[in-house]
Amino acid sequence: MTRRIVDVELTVLGLEPLDAPGDDQSGFSRPIWTGPSVSETDVSRLAQLLDGRFQRGASTDDDSPEEACDDPDALALVAVAGATSVAAPRGITSPGYALARALGNWCLAGGTRAGFAEQVADWLAQGFERLLCLDPVHLKPETDHAIVLGARFLALSDAELDGLLDVLNPWLADDGMQAVRIGRQTYLLAKLRPDGIGPANAALQRGGAPLACLLNRNAGVFLNEERSDPLLRQWLTELQMWLYPQPLNDHRAAHGQPILSSFWPHGLSALSDGMPSPSAGERFVLTDSPVVIAECDASVWQADEVDAAREAIRAGRPVRVLLTEAAWCRLEGDVGGFQQELARIDAWLERLQTECPDVVVRLDDGQGGVWQPESGWKRTWRRLLQRVGR
Repeated sequence: MTRRIVDVELTVLGLEPLDAPGDDQSGFSRPIWTGPSVSETDVSRLAQLLDGRFQRGASTDDDSPEEACDDPDALALVAVAGATSVAAPRGITSPGYALARALGNWCLAGGTRAGFAEQVADWLAQGFERLLCLDPVHLKPETDHAIVLGARFLALSDAELDGLLDVLNPWLADDGMQAVRIGRQTYLLAKLRPDGIGPANAALQRGGAPLACLLNRNAGVFLNEERSDPLLRQWLTELQMWLYPQPLNDHRAAHGQPILSSFWPHGLSALSDGMPSPSAGERFVLTDSPVVIAECDASVWQADEVDAAREAIRAGRPVRVLLTEAAWCRLEGDVGGFQQELARIDAWLERLQTECPDVVVRLDDGQGGVWQPESGWKRTWRRLLQRVGR
């Protein structure tokens, strides 16, 4: 009986080929961070995949800063849909995004869809009507503007964030709002009033641009008349003034740590919006993206276990793995985090290929680019040439 060979499609956002050009037009640096190199004794699974010939996908040229950013969640949604190029919007601005991301974070933290539905019902019963993503940011002063740095740069502990929310929420409650943490991400609940402040004002129709658009960029570009609402700008000013003298920031500054300058509100959703209810497909999808988990029939990718993937492979189901953390590290300039994530992916691949030696892994960058594996004889010939040239 012939044994069926199952493919594993591995999409790692944030990877770039060795010859990728730098980007000096976007307003922030995009260094070429290389992956692990292949040597004669190398057993790195990821390095072997990266050693293949890279075939670049189609590219798009976007003029708008909001469209030019490569939002990892948006790219992951495009990739899981099977698109061969990024023709969809690169920033997630659609209604319902905050609700979908919160559902995904709930599942990433070990919760269920049913449990999240109960939580939303409880929020509605308390009178909350609106939900926004509320990501902590540090504003790094430059000559005439401030650069936005995110959660990986701040490296707030859960205890620090929870302690801050404990003192922030009484201040927010006066205006009908409450901040909550789901997993490692923060959200803002609001009761709507005609004369409400910022996110609690019923007239507010949109939040800020997706956070991915701001990272390592000038914050002012996203706070002008065209890309932000005056109601939101006024509230952000008040929030920053409240945050600045907080004991948490005094403690962090005294220990040489970056202060929490602000929170960035985006992805405005109505709590009454219907939540995604995807149906199961033939493929088994694993991901670390909360939005993909919410919008697709996807399971949580965990670097320290391959049981779910192994069972899918043994059942003859193709496996799709979509990973976004390396892309977030690249957007934030976190080289250490980027390399650490590659090591986690490599360890997962090693475990998978040890338990499922017949599996064929295909690597792509989520934007149409694919690493084509070299044939065995070509790889051997190239290494022989390398030895001769030493």
